[in-house]
Amino acid sequence: MTDQGYVRALERARFIMGPPRIKGMVVWSDAGLQSVRLLVDAFVSLVGERHQATVLEHGFLADGPAYREVFGGYANVYEVAADLGIHHESLLRPDNLVTTLQRMRTAGTDVPYIAVGGLLRRFDGRTPPLFRDRFIWPAVQLTQRVRPDRAVETLDFYRVVVERLLALAGLPALTVRTPALADYGRVTYLVISALPNGRPTVLATLYLLADGLRHALGEELDIVDVGLTGKVLATVAMLHRDSRGLVLPAALAPVQLSVIRGPRTEPAPAARWLDALGERGIRVRTGPVAPTRSRRDRTERGWHALGVPLVVGLDRHRTGEVIRAVRRPLTRTPLAELPGPDDVCGDLARHDGRLLRAGRATLRSSLDAGGNVRAACPACAESLAVFGTVVPARRAPCATCPAMGDVVFVSDEGRFY
Repeated sequence: MTDQGYVRALERARFIMGPPRIKGMVVWSDAGLQSVRLLVDAFVSLVGERHQATVLEHGFLADGPAYREVFGGYANVYEVAADLGIHHESLLRPDNLVTTLQRMRTAGTDVPYIAVGGLLRRFDGRTPPLFRDRFIWPAVQLTQRVRPDRAVETLDFYRVVVERLLALAGLPALTVRTPALADYGRVTYLVISALPNGRPTVLATLYLLADGLRHALGEELDIVDVGLTGKVLATVAMLHRDSRGLVLPAALAPVQLSVIRGPRTEPAPAARWLDALGERGIRVRTGPVAPTRSRRDRTERGWHALGVPLVVGLDRHRTGEVIRAVRRPLTRTPLAELPGPDDVCGDLARHDGRLLRAGRATLRSSLDAGGNVRAACPACAESLAVFGTVVPARRAPCATCPAMGDVVFVSDEGRFY
């Protein structure tokens, strides 16, 4: 991963602070914090179609002995120094699972808990921001205790939730069931998308915990563990940007519509229009009046650098003129009147559709070029580097012989991130 253009786009969009930065530790700015809240809210809302989840954040320190009892020797954690008294056995939180389950047992509940916060892990290689961080924020980790007869069905529900969440972010995804992480997951799903360079990448993990871990945790019920991180936003910035910067999907955009007013814009009608959009839940922002064409152009470029999907300019060349600017590609269209809430929602939906189609084209190109997805019968699969099977499972004629086989994901590099 050599292209750092996504980092510059996130900096220009005021998502993260620019250099200097500590290796593997990103400092977030206001717009990025807002977008993370929108991502978490969208996840909680999708989960809420079946479960009323509890959202929480754990403290920065984790119980070291409790973690070691479950996981044994942790090679990539930070421990509190022995001379720091009562905290000397603590870890700087590397994961949420143990603490979340302790709180669930104390509360006597089996509703899902969603822990949102930061995790700190040792990582000595390259640390592209939000892609391989030492301090991983946001880390969103859902944990649920389920009856064994409902476990796989519950895992599949969350698979659909994650795929829908990524689609809202303009990221098409493919889920693969793999035995590569059998020590952690009795059933493991990896939700995969593609980077602009064609490499597949994992955007979310879903586990039905392995029995050994479940027993170490003292649980009789099965445990579903779902995780995603700020890597989602990094991938958005990699896939969806243009010459002006980041192009955000509507669901994650702190500002969905920005309005550029001219010197002849009448305040009262404009205010009523903006109020109507706000009442519909559309996130709208206006800036100072732009009296000249050059000022308007600079203002529009500024809004676009912030990732705003839709810009409407008022009275650009004459009183009453309305110009709508959309992105990917950048197109300006005159409108007969101010767009109402339904019109704006339609524009935003079409914007999201363009992003998702672009993402799907990248994913298809990546999978085709890498030959990652193909049908393979059991005999032919033995000669392939099969990483897992595509979920939902499906059968198709084998790519190399007349027999029927499963649709599998092939990875010559083995496990990938």
